[in-house]
Amino acid sequence: MAASQTSSAPSYTSALTTFLSSIEEFAGSLSQLEKEIPADQVPVHGDRWHQQVLAAFEKSQAACREFETTEGITQPQVLEAQKLFRDRTGHWMEQSWIAHRSRTKPSGFAGDYEMLLKLYEEATPACGLGGYIDLCILDLPLARAVRARMASVRSFLLTELGRRDGDAPVRILDIASGPCREFLQWPAARSQRVEVVALDNDPQAIDYVSQHVKPQLPDSTTMSMNRYNALRTRSAENTIRHFGKFDVIYSVGLCDYLTDEHLVGLLHGWGETLNEQGVLYIAFKDTEQYDQTPYQWHLDWFFYQRTLQDVLRLYEQAGFNVHAMDTVRDATQIIVNFVARKVPGAIVRLDSAEAQPRRRRAPGTAGTKVQSSTASSEGATEAS
Repeated sequence: MAASQTSSAPSYTSALTTFLSSIEEFAGSLSQLEKEIPADQVPVHGDRWHQQVLAAFEKSQAACREFETTEGITQPQVLEAQKLFRDRTGHWMEQSWIAHRSRTKPSGFAGDYEMLLKLYEEATPACGLGGYIDLCILDLPLARAVRARMASVRSFLLTELGRRDGDAPVRILDIASGPCREFLQWPAARSQRVEVVALDNDPQAIDYVSQHVKPQLPDSTTMSMNRYNALRTRSAENTIRHFGKFDVIYSVGLCDYLTDEHLVGLLHGWGETLNEQGVLYIAFKDTEQYDQTPYQWHLDWFFYQRTLQDVLRLYEQAGFNVHAMDTVRDATQIIVNFVARKVPGAIVRLDSAEAQPRRRRAPGTAGTKVQSSTASSEGATEAS
């Protein structure tokens, strides 16, 4: 950090000194807890060790937040401080299964299907200090939102199927499908047939769904798993050629990892892939409703920060009539689900989504993501 200090304002030097002290305090707390908590201790929610780890975790988040919001701090200085923080706390934080997987990214990105499974199940294979850190992460508002998001999409799918009748099967496209946990204990339809086409670029996620989700589906619902990069669905022509058109298209989690430019093309392509009277359901995180601090500082897990209005502008650029759309928040209020139906006047056909003007934003504003040095944009295209 020396090079940054010599060219920075006094406020930065003072903030850095305070922040470095907070890192040592956090490291000292974790070191002491590591000594006290037996390595084979199964973490227990609410016990004294959980409370002590949580107190240290929350105090560290406050220190990181205070440093990042100090007047005059630049984005390069924040990134440098984040790296220093993760290097100094790695020995203890990476005893956490969640933090270790998020920081090391064995699948190329943090939010892979195994991460989602742990968040859904509220479980950790870690013991000792790492297990208690996992309990703290599992209680974060955004972790609760991930669970609520799955419940919301399941409820939407079942409600949407209840709206439809007729002999033709209802065709559903799940983009960046992950573990497909919304289809566990899926009810059998009395007369309706359902065809689910799930796309994911992670072969391990596909194997998981093939072994644990698909076999338990009722006879009235079929599911095909396909290794397919989500970015390829930008072309409606290609998607239709490979998989046909759909009555329901949904994606939950993917879009928070993608640039505005990617999303405008994808949203337009997805709208063109719908049958008439079809519906598009897409989930976004609302940056105004959660604190990204523990993810960016403690976990090296980054999302594009967008407000509801930011997302609506993307839909407009993709040719959607946003006044004809519905927006529904999940139980946590963090996730906004955007629902667009293919009815007259709802989607305007464009010659090319790329023809829409590309907006450039200054670093650190809504609609941008600070890319960490270890993140993979290719892997992130399938993150949920």
